[in-house]
Amino acid sequence: MLTGYPLTDTFHAILALGLGMARIFPCLLLTPIFSFSVIKGLLRTAIAVALALFIAPGIKEQIDVLEPTMMALAGLVLKELMIGTLLGLLLALPFWLYESVGALFDNQRGALMGGQINPQLGPDVTPLGKLMQQVLILLLVTGLGLSTITQVIWDSYHLWSATQWIPFPAEAGFHVWLTLLGKIFSDMVLYAGPPVALMLLLDFAIGVMSLYSPQLQATALTIPLKCLLGMLFFILYLPLLDHLGNARLYELRDLIPVLSQIFAPSAGSAP
Repeated sequence: MLTGYPLTDTFHAILALGLGMARIFPCLLLTPIFSFSVIKGLLRTAIAVALALFIAPGIKEQIDVLEPTMMALAGLVLKELMIGTLLGLLLALPFWLYESVGALFDNQRGALMGGQINPQLGPDVTPLGKLMQQVLILLLVTGLGLSTITQVIWDSYHLWSATQWIPFPAEAGFHVWLTLLGKIFSDMVLYAGPPVALMLLLDFAIGVMSLYSPQLQATALTIPLKCLLGMLFFILYLPLLDHLGNARLYELRDLIPVLSQIFAPSAGSAP
């Protein structure tokens, strides 16, 4: 038992800080707005520690009361990592949705042909996919603000305290989760549908032209034409995507009620 050792308030505070980081770090790692794919090393840890300091005093009070064992603390850390991963996945869904829309458009207009021909080029980096993700981040920062993301993390502690074991799934929890994922994939196809349909129409038109003009270099003509007309259409289509993106970001405010439907709050605390 940890109670047999001369534990001080400082040691309890360190335990509380580590337990707080266990939930916050996966959220920061998975959510693109924090740019943890670019920020490396000590700076990444410093950001996680700075955010964990907000919640550490409350966790310290719970640790002072419960005085959990080392095994219980290890289990709580694993539980917090799983909850943080779930929160990070849900927070990142709108950004991955818009990145996928840009990736589908880039793939259809032939911007990724180099990676398809030569697999040694590594993972495909889609220009429009990255651009759409950055546009959504800009909409969040200039609109609702970064506090929308952090508030979801703070509110999750009201639903699941750091010293409570992971709540059991509600009866309709799996159905809610699958419905949420299905809506993301259907919206991805729906948002990318107009530009992709335009690319298919251009392919069909050039294919018909090549039947009546065999000397026409269809392959050499298709890619530049699709890029030119596709980008022109994309510029006209971007305001609508911005409007839909704002609606997606406002849904983040309702994320905690959605999570409460997936998992029922647990009443049991760690021993």
